[in-house]
Amino acid sequence: MDRKRPARGTSNRPPRSTTKADLVEKRRELLETYFENGRQIAGELVAELDAARKRIAEVEDENARLRMQLRSDTAIRDLLTTIESLETERRDLLSRTSEVEQQARSEIERAMAVESELSNLASLYVATSQLHASLDPREVVATLGQLLLQFVGAGAYVIYSAEGDKLVAVATEGMPVDSISDVIVGQGPVGGAFSGGAPYVVRDDDDDGPLVVVPLRVGEHIVGAVAVFALLEQKTELDPFDHELLRMVSSQGASALAAARLSAAASGTIPPWNLGDR
Repeated sequence: MDRKRPARGTSNRPPRSTTKADLVEKRRELLETYFENGRQIAGELVAELDAARKRIAEVEDENARLRMQLRSDTAIRDLLTTIESLETERRDLLSRTSEVEQQARSEIERAMAVESELSNLASLYVATSQLHASLDPREVVATLGQLLLQFVGAGAYVIYSAEGDKLVAVATEGMPVDSISDVIVGQGPVGGAFSGGAPYVVRDDDDDGPLVVVPLRVGEHIVGAVAVFALLEQKTELDPFDHELLRMVSSQGASALAAARLSAAASGTIPPWNLGDR
């Protein structure tokens, strides 16, 4: 049997031109969809990139601010450290300054003490030289009186010479002559101090006796005594240098007086000693 061939122009397939157009349209649509998606993706990427760039800029600004703050904090810490170091140095300088000032004051006080000591030694030397400058008993007694007045500040005193068992008043200042009498050795404040042998005796009560009694001693031999009854108005009390002067008067005054009396006795010119005989 022969197959029947379909008649031409009666096929169910669409025409070839129509199919090609559909493919082109679909391709166009696919490409448009692809490119649209690409544009969207690209737009999103650009937006994300811009956001990322902005965030990077913000992070960089934040980092710069943090670095600036860190430098500022470091500078502040360094500044505080420097301030603390300077404060410590200032305290050390103040402490050293105080030590130097204290040392300077100590040196000044020491220099003043040395100067005062030298002045006192010079005064003692002058006083001793004056006592031994003459062999006239009257001049020695007058020098003793000047020393008591100028160096010790004695406003009222009596100088006694030992004559046997009596102390004969041979010079006075600031006291009426008729109120002064000879003293028996061992009796009263003057006689007791004379026989006691101490370098000098200072009154420690409110009686009317002498303020100070200074025996004039040559070794173990006492040749006289000095009794100070009052100080000058401007002098309130005896200071340590006065005590040194009183010791000098006790020893050097006695030596000068004894030498002068021996010289006067050898020359036969012993002066009248009793105040009433002058």
